[in-house]
Formats: sequence, structure tokens, C-alpha cells
Amino acid sequence: MNFLSWVISSSATRLICLILLSTPWLTGQAPEIDIVFHNGKILTVDEDFSVAEAVAISGGEFSAVGRNQDIRNLAGPGTLVIDLKGRTVIPGLLDTHRHIHMEAERSYGEGVDPSKLGSYPVDWRGVRTKQDVLDQIKGLMDKHSFQPGEWVSFSSLMSYGGADWPERLKIINDDLNRWELDKVTPDNPVALSIGIQEFNEYLVNSKAIEILWENYGDFIEKYGRYWVDSSGTPEGHLELPASRLVNHLLPGGSPDALATIYKKYIEELNAMGVTTVATRLPPNSLEAYQLLEASTDLTVRIAYGMEGTFGTVMDLEKDMEAFGKLIGTGTAKLWVISVSPTAADGRPGRLCTNQKRAGDSGSVDSKWWPQGQCFTDIEYRGGAGKGAPIQENYFREWLFHSARHGVRFANTHMAGDKTISVLLQMIAQIQNQMGPAATRGWVFDHCFMVDPADWKRAVQLGIMFSCYIRTERGPEVASYYGEQVAHTFMSPVKSLLAAGAKVVFESDRNVYVWEDLELFMTRVDRQGKVWGPQERVDRMTALKMITRWAAEYVLKEDKLGSIEPGKLADLVVLDRDYMTIPTEEVSEIQPQITVLDGKIIYVHPQFAEEYDFRPSGALVATYEELKSRRTSGPR
Repeated sequence: MNFLSWVISSSATRLICLILLSTPWLTGQAPEIDIVFHNGKILTVDEDFSVAEAVAISGGEFSAVGRNQDIRNLAGPGTLVIDLKGRTVIPGLLDTHRHIHMEAERSYGEGVDPSKLGSYPVDWRGVRTKQDVLDQIKGLMDKHSFQPGEWVSFSSLMSYGGADWPERLKIINDDLNRWELDKVTPDNPVALSIGIQEFNEYLVNSKAIEILWENYGDFIEKYGRYWVDSSGTPEGHLELPASRLVNHLLPGGSPDALATIYKKYIEELNAMGVTTVATRLPPNSLEAYQLLEASTDLTVRIAYGMEGTFGTVMDLEKDMEAFGKLIGTGTAKLWVISVSPTAADGRPGRLCTNQKRAGDSGSVDSKWWPQGQCFTDIEYRGGAGKGAPIQENYFREWLFHSARHGVRFANTHMAGDKTISVLLQMIAQIQNQMGPAATRGWVFDHCFMVDPADWKRAVQLGIMFSCYIRTERGPEVASYYGEQVAHTFMSPVKSLLAAGAKVVFESDRNVYVWEDLELFMTRVDRQGKVWGPQERVDRMTALKMITRWAAEYVLKEDKLGSIEPGKLADLVVLDRDYMTIPTEEVSEIQPQITVLDGKIIYVHPQFAEEYDFRPSGALVATYEELKSRRTSGPR
């Protein structure tokens, strides 16, 4: 039976009736109805993917779902009644891995006082020598007149790839060191981010080295990872976990200034129909979002992992017990879902892999990281030929203490197949010692490269996958490891589902979310080539990945992800029928209305004009109009 036949079948009709009969208004507890949407195609994404005609909202929750007349009869004198005229409605979208604070700062930070953002940008465009970099840093030091002894953070603005990428890497990895930085930063401890996975690698000067070793020397020498010169002296490059201590010491941005920037990016999410985001947040960013929440300007739900803890905790046994009590706590708009390492390997040419390079091909990063940044592996000491000895594996200790105290693993960058294999080995050992419940709810993010040999093992261990799609990386992966790996390892969503895994949607980039949703169904790159055609999913599965299943990732499966009575009223009205339009048109969908907590927070100008409808407090603009406000990056 096809989908449309199923909708009109008697079993589906009986199911919708059961939904109606379970609502409070039929049990003598009639709530006041705030909004009724009727005459539509309501994709509830409930357990049976039921389709209804209308939905009622009361007190921030869905109160009834069912037939037009039944739901219309619930409307009172104060009810807002909206005739959908056949439009499709879906639950609010949940993106399980999107760096909203970083993307906001990159998109809207240009022109803002760098001191308000906590970091001073070093632009690598046009850089040809180490002196070009040092001259920029000296100029910034002179311009801002930092107080002696004040920590200063410099962020490297560099994009991956391009003809000058190898030259840039050589400068930052080989030509620059602590002593070179000392020449232009004699009075301050200074850190320069490397630019690719910012917190995975820093270059620091001698004053920073002195402070780090005075306060954390034993920890750094035990767990690493730091680069040394020919005499064994630390030369300024730090990798994880040592690099996280730098994060801990660097000044953060001003929450007030950040909140202004973050609000603009949130409005972009509203226009996409995204109502919930899972991300990781450093303390200053969290405070900024809390300011928005207090002023009722936080129009998105944020399930966050606590960033800034991994690598800074000296007493794992003591602190993990406290962290375990935080999981699931917070408010309806901001709650903790993990305390995790935030990254287990590098990107993009630094992902940790067991695959051998095809001939002489491969990323230029392979000179320093031939197998990637394999932070989970105790044998990995840092950049090839540069890393100091490592005594213990902090990553492993963190995971075992996490499992012991109920600290959830999620919100962590894991791009390489070796990273996944090593972590699965650790989780198997944890479960052998503590039982399967110790790692219940743990998630591997990205699934960019997953070895087929690990698919069933991950399912047996109960691991969920949060997957992004990167078809534009297909040619690159094929040149590194061969066509077969590119077609079988890259985001093997359908195979993971067939093996029994729960797979959810993530974007992990600053892109219109409907574009990536379409790619899960087509897997086609910009040149028209399909990568892993066997891994394409149907539109029903894709919608579940970004709604119902994603709600489990954010620990709110009982409250989010579907349009059912008793769940929080987050929904999106679409301009097209998601279930019937050509797959290649999914990326062109434009939400007409976005509802969060039963309140209309966004209206598309087309809908506003047609209905003469501009509700108080709702944003009226197209996504393209909102994106055009960006001060940097793609507009």
C-alpha cells in the first residue's frame, strides 16, 4: 500500500480518532484554545507517522490533533483560527550539531570591538611569510595597548584549502614558534589559534608557557600534548588536552555584546523552521543566551554540552560526580545534555583514520598528521616528529569516569573511522566493567567516516549517531583513500539504520537546513555525482531524523519532535508539500510560519501579505533578507 492509500485507510482514521479521544478537552478538562490550524496536511511524525487535518494549541502545548470539524469546534471567542488552505505542517526542526555561537560571531562579528568578542583576528589572506603574521600581531598589540601580564587571544582567520593552504600550514607549524611570538609580544601571555578546529591546537609564547607549566606542568607532561624542539624544550604548539588549558585561561567575550550578535543568528534559524539546536557552549556564550532568555528574546531551544571542562579537570573522580548531576537540568529553553570532550579528532585533513593514503595524494596536513589528530589513542603524541612523550591517556580516563558517574557523551566532533573504532573499544570495556546502562544515551556526532566493520558493533553497544552530509567532500575523500571508501564510509546513514542504529540529523555548518535535508535524500554533489547512492534515505526517514528521533538526542523525546497532545507546541507551516514535491525541490522549501511554545515567532512576508497577518512579536522577513545582514562570510 502506498503512502497516500495508507493515510485514508481505516486503521489510520481510527488512530487519529484515538488521538482526539485522548485529549483533555474530551475528558472534562477543557483548556482555553489559543490557536487552531485547520484545513491542512499535518504530518504529526508520531510513532505511526499519522496525517491529520487540523491541530489545536493551548498553553504552549498541542491540545488536540485530528479532523477539521472536530478541531474547529474547540475554538473559542479568543482563539486565533488559521485556514492553512491545504499547506503542510511539520513539527519544529531539531538540528543536533550546529555551532550557533561560533557561526553567529563569524557572521555578525565584523566591525564589533574585538575586546567584546574576547579575541583579535589575524587575517591570513595574502600572508606569504611568518613576518606577515608577526607584523599583524604587533600591529594589534600596539593598537590595543594591553596591560602587561594580560592574556591576549588571537584567532586565525583562515579557510581550509586553496592554492596557498600548504604555504600557510608551513608558516604556522614550522616557521612560527614561541620564540618568534616573543619578538612581538614581550609583555603578555599570548595564544594564537591554528584556525582548523580552534581549540584543538594553539601556538603560545614563552610567557604563556611559563604560566601553564607553573600551574599545570605535571598535568601537561603526564597527558600531553605539546611539541618540543630538538633539545626537548616545549616550543609553543599545544594540542589536546593541553590546548584546553589555554581556553580556560583566555578571556571570553562580553555576554551583553554576544547576546546582540546571537539574536540575529537565531532569527535566521527561526526563518528555517529550526526550533531546537544541540550545540556546545563555553561559559560566556551560555551567559549571553541566558540574557536573551531573561528578556524573552531567546526564540530557539538550546540543548547544550558544557564546553571548557575537558582538559581542565584535575580530579576526575570528584568533579565527574558533580557533572553527572547536571545532565538534563536547566530550563525549557536551555538545558545540559552532556559534559564531553567536544572533539575527539581533527578536521578536515586531520581526521583520525585507519585508511592509507592513495599513492602520493592526501591533504597537506598529512605531513604533520599522517593518521590525523588521534586524541583517543595513547600512542598519538602530537604532530609527527614534534610531540613530547605521553604517559597517560586523559581521554580514556575521562570516558571511564563519565560512565561511572552518569555523565553523558554527546556534542563531540568525531569525523574519522579510527576515532570511532577506538571509542567503541573503550565503550565495550566500560560496559564489560559497569554494564550497558553506563553508556546509555551516548552519541557519536558527524559519522563522516564510519568503517562498515563497526556498524553492527556500534548498534550492539547502543550508540546513536548524529550524522551530517558532505557530498562536496566526495572527490577529496576519493583522492585520499579511493572511490570505494568514499562511497561506503561517508555518512552511511541507511546502512546504519538497517543495522538497527538510531540516526539523527545535524548540519554542523552555516547552511540553510533544507539544503542538507535534501542531500540526505539525493547525496549528489555540485557536479551532479552521487556519493554512496545506496545510502540515500526516503523523505519520511529524513523528516524523522530531524524531528522525532532528534528529540531523543536532546533528551526531550517526551516533549519534542512530533505533533501530539501534551507535547510542546513547536511547529512549522511550509509553502510546499514536503511529501510530494520532487526531491530536488526540498532545498527550496520556505517556511511560512514557525511556532515555538505555542507562540508564532516567524511569518514569511508572502504569508503575511496574503493573510494581512503580522502578529505582535513575530519576525516578518525572508531567510535571504536576514542572511544579507551578515557582516562577514557568505551573504
